[in-house]
Amino acid sequence: MEQKYKISKIFKALSDPTRLEIIRLLAIKPHCVCELANIIGFSQPTISKHLKVLTEAGIINYTKSKFFVIYQLSPKDEFIAKILKNLLEVMKEQSLTTSSLDKKINF
Repeated sequence: MEQKYKISKIFKALSDPTRLEIIRLLAIKPHCVCELANIIGFSQPTISKHLKVLTEAGIINYTKSKFFVIYQLSPKDEFIAKILKNLLEVMKEQSLTTSSLDKKINF
């Protein structure tokens, strides 16, 4: 039962267009909340809520510096890494990503 819950949580996190955009941006390079908010055009609290969902699903993690919290793609296990790799490849094929992503799909 726990495995089904884990898989459900991952796919729920991936089911939102804003979170897919965040994943696309984090695949290029790590970002802080303020950068993501400026790029995507949503408020920092909204972006923070999306980041929380992605973190809880094990898709991203963060590091705290003196002034910022930096988020990066960091799948917590091989299953999530495979899903992300396939997702980013499909996004690339569908022209949903920038050319910067061509250089980085490895975790």
